[in-house]
Order: sequence, then C-alpha cells, then structure tokens
Amino acid sequence: MNSYYQSLLQEIHKELDLKDYDKALRMIQTELDLPYVPREELEVLQNYKSECLAHIERPVVHPDLESLIHGSLQEQEKTVALLQSCNLRMMHEEVETLLCSSKLLDETKGELIESLMEQKIEDPYKMKKSGLEITFIPSIIVPSSQDATIQEVRDYFDQWFACENPTFLRFCNRLLDQEVLENRPLDFEDCQALPIAKALVRLVCEAFGQDEDFQTFCKEKNLEEIVEVPLRIERRGENYE
Repeated sequence: MNSYYQSLLQEIHKELDLKDYDKALRMIQTELDLPYVPREELEVLQNYKSECLAHIERPVVHPDLESLIHGSLQEQEKTVALLQSCNLRMMHEEVETLLCSSKLLDETKGELIESLMEQKIEDPYKMKKSGLEITFIPSIIVPSSQDATIQEVRDYFDQWFACENPTFLRFCNRLLDQEVLENRPLDFEDCQALPIAKALVRLVCEAFGQDEDFQTFCKEKNLEEIVEVPLRIERRGENYE
C-alpha cells in the first residue's frame, strides 16, 4: 500500500475512533468517486463506508423522493445517486421500486446493488432482469474483489498489457467493471475467465478501430479456439421486459 493510501486510511480511522461518521463518510466517498482505486484499498474503503452507514440514519434524502422514484429516467438515476449515500436498510421499499423499474439500465441497478452489498444487507430483494423476476440477498453476493473469475480476468489483462500498453489495460478493466454491474445480482464464479477476457479485449479493439490487431493478438496468445462469452454490455439498452 502506498503512502498516500496509508495516510488517508489512518485519517479515516481516526475519524471513526472519534465517532465522526459523517466526516469519515465524506472522506471515503470522495475517494470512491475517483475513476480508479486500487483493489486492496477499494475493499478497505468499502468496509469503512459500511461501518459509517451503519451508524448514520438518513430516512429522508430528498423532499420529493417519492416523486423522483416514479419519475423520468433522469430522475430515477438521480435517486439512485442519492440513496447510495444513505443507510439503505431504511429504504427497502424505495430500493426495490427502483430495481423493478423498466426505465433504469441494468448498470445503474448494478450500482445500487453494489451499495447494498457494501452495507452487507441481509434482507431479500426482488428485481426484474431480462424479463424475469429475481430474488436475491445482497450480503451473500460475491464481491468482484473476491470473485475468483473476475480476478483471473484481471490477471490475464495484467499479463497481456501491464507492461506494453497500460492505457489499453485501463480500458479493459473499465469494461470489466461495467460488465460486473450489468450482471448484478449475479456473480461470475461459475464462469470461465479466458472467454470473458478475450471478449473484452475484442470490444476494446473495436472501439479503437483495431480489428486486425485483435486477430494478430489472438494468434500470438493462442486464443483463436477460445469461444467468447456474450457480453451484457454489448446489449445495453435492449428491452428485456
């Protein structure tokens, strides 16, 4: 752990010892809002956030909350952002309404589910996904930091790009994060890592206009016989209802 995060976590821990949970939460959320946080530090920050929220009760996050929940797509997205800084144990009905919304994208619902997971909520929730009604318990979903398949995919990316193309590496990891959110509340523990990694590399190559480079890459890495898995991020916005 580098000196920046050591200092930051010490400061947060000090505020927790002082029981200034609001201040600690602001520090934590500021860091979590950054585009990239290392995996080890991310897990610590999320645990600290759960501890803060367990001591903070905020049953009212907006005077027009009920209207926003049943409002436009933009209003529902705003509501998700508001709820993520709250004690979600007190917002079960509101959260479930958003998870069952036909307007919200799965990625946004995934962000809300991640917040439920961070707070280790043990109550069951229902949601609609791909035309099906799913019931899940947030606390038993495997976080991506503990999901062996996700970590194996990241390891492939590190092996392939960490030294020669760190920019490409960042794009691959960013798309993987989005794929995780799209799939929530499901995890990837029963999936194979290599087909996922290959599909995400192909998607990044397509975004960069490097289709021929992808074919060369597959030959070099002996991936030509690996069958890609369908990515949910390639079907974003489709109507499954």
